[in-house]
Amino acid sequence: MHSNAMEDVHLECLPPNSPFSPSRNSSNVLPIQIFCNLIIPYVHLLRDHYYVLSVAIYKQDKSKGEHEFVAALIFGPQQVRSFLVVERTPKETSSIDTYRTISSNNTVVAMDTIVTLDEPTFGEFVRTRSATGLRCFIFDHSRRGPGAFPVVDFCHIVASVSAYQESYTLLGSSCYWFAGTVMKMVEECFPTKQTSGNGNAAGRCKGIKIFRPEPKAIREIMARYNIKKREERDSFTYIIETALSMVERRTVNENMPSSQ
Repeated sequence: MHSNAMEDVHLECLPPNSPFSPSRNSSNVLPIQIFCNLIIPYVHLLRDHYYVLSVAIYKQDKSKGEHEFVAALIFGPQQVRSFLVVERTPKETSSIDTYRTISSNNTVVAMDTIVTLDEPTFGEFVRTRSATGLRCFIFDHSRRGPGAFPVVDFCHIVASVSAYQESYTLLGSSCYWFAGTVMKMVEECFPTKQTSGNGNAAGRCKGIKIFRPEPKAIREIMARYNIKKREERDSFTYIIETALSMVERRTVNENMPSSQ
């Protein structure tokens, strides 16, 4: 009963058009940084009610243009399941020729996006992309506390990866780098998991391995991630201290003798 009551309060606090409302339109994407800014007012509620069940890396079929992206299966209030899809593409897709980029290593601005999809829409999204899951990290959604994987932490991870390298090069910071680095960060931050699939095919373009985790990049992204978590804790502490201060002032005012 108590749990359901808490979920009702949570649902009332989130606007119906919040970024975590599952969409039936896979084109309703947002830049990752904008998405993360929009959830700031609700981050503490989200931490208590939205958990990651699994994180998987997908490869798009060659006929659709080789591409990799990451999808996180989310468990929310009232046992609602949805998917967060995150991926990197060139910001001006029409201005970049993939094969020319391979040979000249051109650099363009990266577009890192995120979208929340309901289960049927995600299934159609994968079929339309002719995508195949390569490797999947599975988490225990029944856990709470240290063993859990709050969706807020997944958002902190993808935002940290996105901010670390904002340019796009096919042989450097491409979709392969972005998806692979997100998976590596998840693996480093939440080691208690089961793993399915074979990740050997990930990070390959036309069969050639072009991505391997860079220890230096992972360390620097981890530092960014820890800063985001610290900022979240500091904001929560500020909210609590402000609320306690208001209660204290109100109590003092109520206990003051009224002037006659």
